[in-house]
Amino acid sequence: MLCSNCNQDAEVLADDGRCVDCRIESEERRFEIIELAREQRQEEGFVEIDDDARLSEGNDNGCYVGAWVWVNFADTKFDKEMEEKSENEIAQH
Repeated sequence: MLCSNCNQDAEVLADDGRCVDCRIESEERRFEIIELAREQRQEEGFVEIDDDARLSEGNDNGCYVGAWVWVNFADTKFDKEMEEKSENEIAQH
């Protein structure tokens, strides 16, 4: 079997057709990109990036990294504290 990345003969291939060496190299690169994204963009409590974040890399000099973005519900129709206050007011009557 040939590796889909390096075309070298390999006894075992991963599900994506890559040999163990190419798979390890790819994962190391992926982890380094995630670390770079954290250094450049992560703000604790506002923008957070998981270890298994999805990457979308094209031909441009960079890539998109999936992240969690905090959305504050305070003073919006989704405000959970307002919902609790309304329930408490109803319970008091």
